[in-house]
Amino acid sequence: MTVGIGVLCEDGDCIVLVSDMRATYRGMHVDPHDRAGKQYSFPPFNLAACIAGSGSSAHAVVSEFSTYLRAYAAEKLKTPERVMVLEHVRDSLEYSRKKELRRLQNCEMEHELGCDLYDWQIGKLPTGIVFNEYVYRGGLKALRRVRDDFRGKVGIIVGGFLKTGPVLFRGLGFEPIEESATPPNYVIGGKGAIEANQVLIDRQQNGEMSLARTLLHLYLALKAAKISDKGVGEPAHYVVIRPWTVPAPHGMLRFNAEHPLLKQWSKTYRFRSTEPLDTSFAKDLINAALFPDKFRRSQLLGPRTLMGEL
Repeated sequence: MTVGIGVLCEDGDCIVLVSDMRATYRGMHVDPHDRAGKQYSFPPFNLAACIAGSGSSAHAVVSEFSTYLRAYAAEKLKTPERVMVLEHVRDSLEYSRKKELRRLQNCEMEHELGCDLYDWQIGKLPTGIVFNEYVYRGGLKALRRVRDDFRGKVGIIVGGFLKTGPVLFRGLGFEPIEESATPPNYVIGGKGAIEANQVLIDRQQNGEMSLARTLLHLYLALKAAKISDKGVGEPAHYVVIRPWTVPAPHGMLRFNAEHPLLKQWSKTYRFRSTEPLDTSFAKDLINAALFPDKFRRSQLLGPRTLMGEL
């Protein structure tokens, strides 16, 4: 099964999202697909997401979430002084997940009772059958079955920056959005996610750690997830998000998860503390080795501002 991780680091000035790329097909007896997309960006906002679970349901949530964000962007063009805040993103993610859950529940209700969810709620069956206790209980049973199944279908982590500060949420199924975690680490997925989270715990990953140290911890976490869970495939490019107000590199950047620098560090610090990576030298190595083009370009262009940070 998929693994996805989102962490806040650099004293709150950086968010990293990572995930694997394997898609499996339950009950079809076919090989997995190892080039599946599980990461999404939401331009013009400095926000991104990674998903786990059912590809169709999770993508439907992302699509709906994107629609809400586009509505905020359109409103921003009409009212430039309007500021997008944390609650806008959180509520959009809540509405998106609940909308997909209701769609699935409505489908199940029509299959089980021959009426849609609205008719069942108001006690008016189009077939003319009297709404009785059996219909009521049958409907509740169907709703609960879909709701319980939905928890395993949708896992999503959204991270990024607004003008008002960082955004880092996790949504699991129908459960309320999780935010303000301490330490600020979120993991989604199955068995591999458990192993990945254990690596972050063992390495004491927290929001004060440098980007260099964090990247190595994520590299090790994804390796552990892949070893423990055959449903976890090769990692996608890591997504590093930084506010445009910090020194370059900033904005949204991607880099190869199998970069030689991370491989070398994994050998060096396999049985050692990674504390030496909380240094300016390691930071310079990351900037030069992982983001050379972005780093040089940002030095030439200077500061920029995205609509998501206005």
